[in-house]
Amino acid sequence: MKKKSFQSYFLCVFALAGMAFSSNSFARDFYEFSHFQLNAPFNISQEPIRANILPNMGKEIIVIGEKNNIPQLALFAFEETEKQYKQILHIDLSNAYFGFDVSDENTSGEQSLYFLASDKVVRFEPSLKQPFVDLVNVSSIYVNQDADYLKQANFVTDLNNDGLSDVILSDFRSLNIYLNQGNSSFVKQSLPINPTVEIFDGSVSYTEKPYYLIDTNFDQQKDIVISGNGELLTFAQNNSGQFLTIAKSIPVNKQITSTNWWDSRGADGKNLDQSDFSHRSVDTLKDINNDDIPDLIVRFTKSSGVLDKSNDYEVYLGSKKLGKLTYNSNADTAIKSEGTLAQLDFVDLNSDDRHEVMASSFDISVSQIIGALLTGSVDQDVLIFALDSKQRYQQRISEQVQMKFSLSSGRSGAPVIKLADLDGDGAKELILSEDENQLKIFPGLKKGNILHKHSQILDIRLPSNGALLTSEDLNLDGKDELIVRYASEDGVDKQSRLLILQVN
Repeated sequence: MKKKSFQSYFLCVFALAGMAFSSNSFARDFYEFSHFQLNAPFNISQEPIRANILPNMGKEIIVIGEKNNIPQLALFAFEETEKQYKQILHIDLSNAYFGFDVSDENTSGEQSLYFLASDKVVRFEPSLKQPFVDLVNVSSIYVNQDADYLKQANFVTDLNNDGLSDVILSDFRSLNIYLNQGNSSFVKQSLPINPTVEIFDGSVSYTEKPYYLIDTNFDQQKDIVISGNGELLTFAQNNSGQFLTIAKSIPVNKQITSTNWWDSRGADGKNLDQSDFSHRSVDTLKDINNDDIPDLIVRFTKSSGVLDKSNDYEVYLGSKKLGKLTYNSNADTAIKSEGTLAQLDFVDLNSDDRHEVMASSFDISVSQIIGALLTGSVDQDVLIFALDSKQRYQQRISEQVQMKFSLSSGRSGAPVIKLADLDGDGAKELILSEDENQLKIFPGLKKGNILHKHSQILDIRLPSNGALLTSEDLNLDGKDELIVRYASEDGVDKQSRLLILQVN
């Protein structure tokens, strides 16, 4: 299918945004949106899966939900002859599956969809009469033969860059790697990485220990890294795809621990006293400044009481010294705000291969809590930080949205906070909910300021939970579409719908 014919489907104008931009740096004064709607044969319960699993042009849309208490899956693909997405498959899902994952794109841009059961991973092959094909038997901590729902999970990746999907899962004693050999066989290796175990009165909790796949010894191979106390522990990969079973230590700030503060326990088994403590733990490990060296991001929490807590993030820039990865004992830069930071996202906003940071900030003072109880909403600041010439993060953008909640239902309505390149110019737009029926869109800029100072208002029926609005470049034209689904609190008649919008 030709890309032009795919794009020609987006002909119906959904809205013309009302606020024109005053800057002459834009070729047009407003975005013009087209829309189309998908109707599933059941209520959709999960974020729609977008993956290029068929030879059709663009990505397919897979929706998951239930009908008559039976898990369901429907596959939609773009039909060139009818110039629209059409349902091409609707099947029941086994209760044995509780997780799914999508592989990375191969060299041809193709992907695969996988489902996880307690004892095996299966690949979804929609062209087959029996579309669930056993891939590999596995051992994991997930002992669940009758799942109530499916969740996105991370268990499929190409560990050794050979174009094949490998599987990585934790069991009760180790982290297991199933290396794909390309002939329907896998080689298993176990690393001595135990899950996190918490013992409560009458129960025990097992949680996969966070790990990072990143090159730590500059040999172009992905290594497996976990956090220790005052160190990073790295299991290096060799040229055959095997990992060393004895970890090497990379020293970091001695105050950095391997557990989050809310998981830490005292000698009596109880949570930490929040009246006076400070705590550092690893948030993520990734290259943020495009020097091909992984940088360390650490969550730094200080507390003088439940309602007097700061939550900042420290950045330790990685460096290569004598062929080894090293970090300073003190942070090179920090991300701070007057409130409590949460939801930190490192994103390249303007295609310069350097990561900006988008974060949410809350004021959790007594007065704010009382006000929230009275109004049913709380202010949430949306902040964007960028690296300056000295590789220090500086706050560049501050906007505000509202998070709403209901004391009767116990549910909160998250605002829309989204970054997406709607017009394909290489700069991401900031998309925020203005009220229940409006989006505010700030166009992204590739040079100078990160965002345009003016915004555009788009009228649209938003879901109560803003997290249900996602984005994806579905037709591979470089422009992200907005994908909107609705939950039960938005009305039963809307739960089977997907609304998809694209800038013309």
